[in-house]
Amino acid sequence: MPVLRVIILWHQHQPFYKDLVSGEYRLPWVRLHALKDYFGMVKLLDEFPNVHQTFNLVPSLITQIQDYVSGTAQDPFLQVAAKPAKDLTPEERRFALQYLFQANPVHMIGRYPRYRELWERFRGSGSSPEPAEKYFQAQDFTDLQVLSQIAWFDEFFLQDPEVAALIQKGRNYSLDDQRFVILHQRELLAKVLPAHAEAAQRGFIEISTSPFYHPILPLICDTNMGAVSTPGLPLPPHRFRHPEDAREQLQRGLDLHQKVFGVRPQGVWPSEGSVSEEVLAIAQSLGVKWMATDEEVLGRTLGVSFSREGDGRLPAEPAAKLYNIHRYQSGQTEMNMIFRDHTISDLIGFVYSGMPPQEAATHLMRSIKQSAQPALDQGKDAVLSIILDGENVENSCGVFTMLYSASPVSKPSRYPRRFRDTKISANSPRSSPAPGSMPTSTFGSAPPKTIAPGITSTTPAIFTTKPQPAQPSHSANWHLKRS
Repeated sequence: MPVLRVIILWHQHQPFYKDLVSGEYRLPWVRLHALKDYFGMVKLLDEFPNVHQTFNLVPSLITQIQDYVSGTAQDPFLQVAAKPAKDLTPEERRFALQYLFQANPVHMIGRYPRYRELWERFRGSGSSPEPAEKYFQAQDFTDLQVLSQIAWFDEFFLQDPEVAALIQKGRNYSLDDQRFVILHQRELLAKVLPAHAEAAQRGFIEISTSPFYHPILPLICDTNMGAVSTPGLPLPPHRFRHPEDAREQLQRGLDLHQKVFGVRPQGVWPSEGSVSEEVLAIAQSLGVKWMATDEEVLGRTLGVSFSREGDGRLPAEPAAKLYNIHRYQSGQTEMNMIFRDHTISDLIGFVYSGMPPQEAATHLMRSIKQSAQPALDQGKDAVLSIILDGENVENSCGVFTMLYSASPVSKPSRYPRRFRDTKISANSPRSSPAPGSMPTSTFGSAPPKTIAPGITSTTPAIFTTKPQPAQPSHSANWHLKRS
């Protein structure tokens, strides 16, 4: 009976916000997302020990988290939240009103009555700091400073007795309460990276990496690659070609992960999913076993459209091509490649946060099964890859709790080295970003190479649902009846 396997890869990334001249962090998003997303997404798997996923941690994100943990990172948003309300200057008061309401109004502001009250007062004055300032007294600012931080705490952190007591208190926070919330953040941030390391050592997750500072590697190798992906794209007047820089970016990322997590990554999500023949060769030379990118790369490689039908399903032939793991081969270069289902990934990232968790989880399960069904109907196993930014799962904890609970899942075992007889002829991979859109890559116009679809022990961690002997590393299976 054909088997469906699902790969879930969470890409955790924030830009490098540190000003290397002043040392100040210009924006607070590393700190806030580390408090709200990164720890809980891994910790949730403790409740589902047979569910296995891949977390892609960008190296420059890791170094920024380390700065906050060490106390060397400061951002103006944290500084304003930490300053006693009575000492705030008029400019700082307006800054607080402008930026301390930057949170989801339903799921974050709305769950705290006092925070919602202050937000509605701000909105009632035109959502402008200048006219609103006169309606906020010192105690209002203290409450805003405290609640604007707690609102970003992960659900697991809210279970801390001292944090729970502050939530129960609700309003009229003291200076001691304010100091606690600010100082406690460092303690919570210090849990993020060790949680990933522990989960990886226990076999619950696989940690992959990206180039250190998240550059578009094909363009670092050669800016002329832009015209390969997007014919007619205006190129820089002076060609930039430094593959040694691309290699250094990837080398540093691999080295940092080994230092922080105690294991060298086998997989890479290249920045924005951009790949090229030169990039794959560099990655293989550094010991990388698999890379991931978008379905559009495969579609442009093979001249296949992955346009969905009315029910959201692909026709049988493109479904069989997309829902697979492929091996790229060119000369001495070999790389296992996975291609994400763009539609389902975007449903999780941008749609399900607005749906009730049970409804969203049911829709996700149905979408996964229906999408892969055309491939399964041909008697072929299917591998469906879901890859998205971890920060884009606003209010989705309930969705995944229900998804993980929906079916029994197997313990991890090893992929057999099994390849099908069919082969896909394709050209060498090339890529560059398209103006105004997410960069997409194409296996371009070089002489034909071969991509042999297969399943190997070097693929990323997989989540699925029913045990079967001798299955892939970090996998389980859905056994589906043909419809």
